Amino acid sequence: MPKHGLSVEEKRKRLLQLMYEKKDFFQLKELEKMAPKEKGITQQSVKDVLQSLVDDAMVDTDRIGTSNYFWALPSKAAAAKRNKLVRAKESLETYRKKRSVLDSNIAKMS
Repeated sequence: MPKHGLSVEEKRKRLLQLMYEKKDFFQLKELEKMAPKEKGITQQSVKDVLQSLVDDAMVDTDRIGTSNYFWALPSKAAAAKRNKLVRAKESLETYRKKRSVLDSNIAKMS
């Protein structure tokens, strides 16, 4: 049986995990060397996977001089999840209030 490569989503998870484990700043060349050895991601796909993570705001990037640096810290991911949870709770409370108003209006009409 032929061996199939990793899915794009699996590559994204592995590259993000690598960056979380190292808790450091990287240049693209460093990631292209590390990712195949440590996470089994082919060197040719690292750039595309990294760009998709940057586009989804899961990895931060900054240009310093002529170099681009990339980083992803676990604390940022945790903060983003907390913020998403807070927004979801606020939204749920808003919808509950709207429902109670609608229920009371229905009761008045009956």
